[in-house]
Amino acid sequence: MKNKVILIITFLILFTFGAACVSAKNNQKIVVGLDINVPPMGFLDSNGDIIGFDIDLAKETFKILGKEVIFQPIDWDAKELELSTGKIDAIWNGLSYTPERAKNMLLTKTYMQNNQVFIVKKGSGISSISDLNQKTVCVQKGSSGETSLKNSDMSKNFKNITTLENMVNCLNEVKLLKTDATLADEVTARYYLAKNNLESEFEILGEPLSTEDYVVAVKNGNETLKNEIEYGLSEIIKNGTAENISKKWFGENIICFENAGQISNESKNKNDNFQTQLLGGLMETLKLFAVCFVFSFPIGVVLAFLRNLKFAPLKFLIDVYINIMRSTPLLLQIFFMFYGLPIMFPSLKITDRFLIGVISFVLNYAAYFTEIFRGGLKSVDKSQLEAIKVLQIPKSTAIFKIVLPQMFKVCLPSVCNETVSLVKDTALIFSIGIVELLTSAKSIVNETANITAYIVAFGIYLAICTAINLIFKWVENKLKFE
Repeated sequence: MKNKVILIITFLILFTFGAACVSAKNNQKIVVGLDINVPPMGFLDSNGDIIGFDIDLAKETFKILGKEVIFQPIDWDAKELELSTGKIDAIWNGLSYTPERAKNMLLTKTYMQNNQVFIVKKGSGISSISDLNQKTVCVQKGSSGETSLKNSDMSKNFKNITTLENMVNCLNEVKLLKTDATLADEVTARYYLAKNNLESEFEILGEPLSTEDYVVAVKNGNETLKNEIEYGLSEIIKNGTAENISKKWFGENIICFENAGQISNESKNKNDNFQTQLLGGLMETLKLFAVCFVFSFPIGVVLAFLRNLKFAPLKFLIDVYINIMRSTPLLLQIFFMFYGLPIMFPSLKITDRFLIGVISFVLNYAAYFTEIFRGGLKSVDKSQLEAIKVLQIPKSTAIFKIVLPQMFKVCLPSVCNETVSLVKDTALIFSIGIVELLTSAKSIVNETANITAYIVAFGIYLAICTAINLIFKWVENKLKFE
């Protein structure tokens, strides 16, 4: 018995020691969140490795601290949420100081400064910020540039402000003349334009909209990690490592280590009505859903009938169309319609984002509806079709009174599933700058670091899809489907 007690105690001691070792080891790992589309701060090289100025700076800083750093790509629009929920330990990727971020995150001292500048297409006739009056402007969603732009006094003078996922998409907008200018970090913009030989296509306006401080963010209350990062930065600045990294990426030393202050253009205190913001996003979602369903449903019915004809060329073309739509992602199709077609056909200039989104959705869902209805047509007994011929029933009567009712009975559950999918897929239109329900919720969460907007959006989607299911159940009962 005594030996058993000693054995158990020994085991508990070893287990506790092992757990402590593992915990200590885990504490040596720091997860840094970043957007991998921000050269030269942080981006993917040709080998798929994450590299950049901030990457090198973070590695050397944590090397001083004796910690291993792991770089985790994140959705930049949800960076505050990633940090507050503990999924990452720090944000280090060209993050600008703003009073709003200082409330939601713990920010370090400034390690470099940067300007927010406008980029226009060369030969556009725009040479100063004043020339942008009543022009369209594009900016990366969730960036400090978006905050600076919307809070600036001149924002009311713009014809329209569009937000997209990254700077590359914004530059494509300018290149294709879908927008007049884009706002971006000067450091990032100059590096990207030089790296891709685009300096002959774009021009950076000399007057900056604002000057900002780059900082590192940690979770509120984590003073220990903040102090450690500042200590590590001060050490690599002292020993010259930071200067060497700066010269490697920028050709000069632009390190500036001081307390972060207010950005040069004072941000106005705006109490956005988040309910109005969500309602606006909901209206866009419902509008897109309604228009797409109204057009894609009948197109699917017509193509299903045409597909069953014995005219081989037409059947082949419909099959090719369906195969393309079903074999490629809807998001890629939206990108192709918006960016690809204008490049392939320069004379084709459709600038209405909502219209392009509608066309993409209709083409995609019409293909799926076509296959659903084709299966429904095959379920109609051939003997009935023969009877229609024998009885010489008019084709229109046969189609609307005999064939379609039976086809819809069989197809109804599948049509219901596709309709529900359409509601959820409307969120993809954010990729071309349309702010729908989910994007509105993400924007609110990003600004407040509070997930309430996600919960509200969850409830709205659930309510819409539940209503659709109930409507289809009612139709099934009317058709005596059971």
